[in-house]
Amino acid sequence: MPFDGAGFVHLDRLNHIEDVIQLIGRPEKWCKGRRRTQDGRFCVYGALVEVNARSLTPVILQAIHEVTRRRYYCVEVFNDDIATTHALVLRVLNHARDGLAQYRPETCRFPKLSNWRLRLQEWVSLGVKSPT
Repeated sequence: MPFDGAGFVHLDRLNHIEDVIQLIGRPEKWCKGRRRTQDGRFCVYGALVEVNARSLTPVILQAIHEVTRRRYYCVEVFNDDIATTHALVLRVLNHARDGLAQYRPETCRFPKLSNWRLRLQEWVSLGVKSPT
């Protein structure tokens, strides 16, 4: 298989989630209601922005759903939910990290198709019909 660099992108994402966990891993480094406070605390999304990892938002949202069994439309709403605690945030982030660690790009049928429009174009070209 030719070198396509897919593994490096995967490792980069894994490193970014580790950076987010390091940034808000202690309760005194996490906050609600603001992306970043003057004293250096971050919400989950603020930490994603700080480490330049906004592309992990779908991964985090999926982990939130898998851990809480609730769907949130954005990370900020989860972070600011009255039921969200620092312990829950860490459970979600660790779950997301574990999911990324288990992901194997070579087993994905369309590893380079992360954009839904590209996936749709691929499905159309394969003749896959819409579920509706």
